[in-house]
Amino acid sequence: RMRRSYSREAYFRLISDVRSIIPDVAITSDFIAGFCGETEEEHKDTVSLMEEIRYDMAYMFAYSLREKTAAHRRMVDDVPREVKSRRLSEIVGTFHAALTAKDDESHTARAALPTGDLAGRTELVLVEGHSKKSSPSLRQLHGRTDGGRRVVFPDMD
Repeated sequence: RMRRSYSREAYFRLISDVRSIIPDVAITSDFIAGFCGETEEEHKDTVSLMEEIRYDMAYMFAYSLREKTAAHRRMVDDVPREVKSRRLSEIVGTFHAALTAKDDESHTARAALPTGDLAGRTELVLVEGHSKKSSPSLRQLHGRTDGGRRVVFPDMD
């Protein structure tokens, strides 16, 4: 229905290949809950995909019919609004749970490394402001890397 030109297995292989080449790559996606004709099994497949891939960022929406699209011309919006809403909540919850687990694992792995292993690493960061844990004696900033990862670092100003 959504004209995907690849299988689930091919998608998993692609993600695995990309991560083997670029270990810290940020994987993002868009998810539409309740697309025309979506079954409960297809929704569960989406949820399990999200649990396995563990995206770094995602845009998540309930499907709504848009004029001038192939779906508008050829399909019927047959998934009830309440079902779309429930499925969207499950998708959002799955995304946040996987992201939290991924962040916790990443933090634990970084904490286990000797400081010298992290020295010299340069990241492009969009500074968002002072860290919540910043104090007059230890000023810290927080922001996000270009891969969307949260970081805290000393304020050198």
